[in-house]
Amino acid sequence: MTHSTLTVPGLLPRIPLFAGLTREQLTVIAAGSHVRAVDRGTILFHQGDRVRGFFFVVRGQVQLTVSAADGAEKVLEIVPAGESFGEAVVFDGITYPVTATALVDTELLSVSSRAVLDLLDRDPSFARRMLANMAVRLRRLVRDVESYSLRTSEQRVIGFLLHEARGEDGGQEVVLPAAKQTVASRLNLTPETLSRTLRGLTADGLISVRGRCVALHDVPRLAARLEWR
Repeated sequence: MTHSTLTVPGLLPRIPLFAGLTREQLTVIAAGSHVRAVDRGTILFHQGDRVRGFFFVVRGQVQLTVSAADGAEKVLEIVPAGESFGEAVVFDGITYPVTATALVDTELLSVSSRAVLDLLDRDPSFARRMLANMAVRLRRLVRDVESYSLRTSEQRVIGFLLHEARGEDGGQEVVLPAAKQTVASRLNLTPETLSRTLRGLTADGLISVRGRCVALHDVPRLAARLEWR
């Protein structure tokens, strides 16, 4: 991957988590930050590694996974550009509970734990901003647990497609953010179940699939199926 031309001072004010910070506050964060460009497949940290800080995805995607004792790997989250990960563990400072891997060539801002803790000590308003950011992720986690527990495989797939369609032109086409095997793990499904579900929705005329592109032909009907119990 080519070396990043981004600089920490130029990048920090553009990040929602740091928007509105004073020059002095940004100086504290910048002292412990650096921009890092990594290739697809690069492991940023392993589950169990000592916490060094958290990351903001400037460009690309990062996959967060956990490994079971038998070696099976589960995708917990796919972090897109514009979002951060690892903030919560900065507070306990022990180990990362997940493994973070770049799904594509990715650029990140790495922020050290020391810089974050120093600013938290100096500025309670930054603490509130950090807590609000983590609250959003907690709500997402609760929503995911509800989805896995209460929804059928079809509803999980439909819910994922409708969520990914937000912000798309007309909401009519979705580009899967990762390989189907990764998406299946993210939805707590086997790859075979995901493929079977997509085929069923295609047979019903609700979608069509071409590689990683999924065209949504009838959003209202898809939404109606999502509400079935």
